[in-house]
Amino acid sequence: MQRHKFTLGSVVIAAGLIYLFVAGVQESTATHMTLQTLLGESLDADRRIQLGGGTVVPGSIEWDAYRSRPEFTITDGEHTLKVRYVGHAVLPDTFKDEALVVLEGQYRPTDQVFAADVVFAKCPSKYEGQSYEGHVEAMNNRSG
Repeated sequence: MQRHKFTLGSVVIAAGLIYLFVAGVQESTATHMTLQTLLGESLDADRRIQLGGGTVVPGSIEWDAYRSRPEFTITDGEHTLKVRYVGHAVLPDTFKDEALVVLEGQYRPTDQVFAADVVFAKCPSKYEGQSYEGHVEAMNNRSG
């Protein structure tokens, strides 16, 4: 009897771990797309998408009362799309007008809104600098 309880418990634990692994892989799997590709395809509303290649349109960020869930518009220069942040994390400091963004979430074609639960942003001017060759030359001069 004791051995059957142990076996049954082991099977239940193993099944739970397998379920958590499969659910985690499905949740983290996202199809990478550009704005042009996204708007040109007919997609399932449940499909998880990583959307890259867009910048925040200046003046489009509208914050909620708690300044935690903004709505904003992104563009790739030709196409625009309304984005609603539905995530729970604090947005990065680099999230502002004209920031380059990569979003993860789901596209809602009926509303023509991208519901983003993850936002990665970088400010292009913050990361501009010398060329790589200039950096290598400076490092060589320093060590010699």
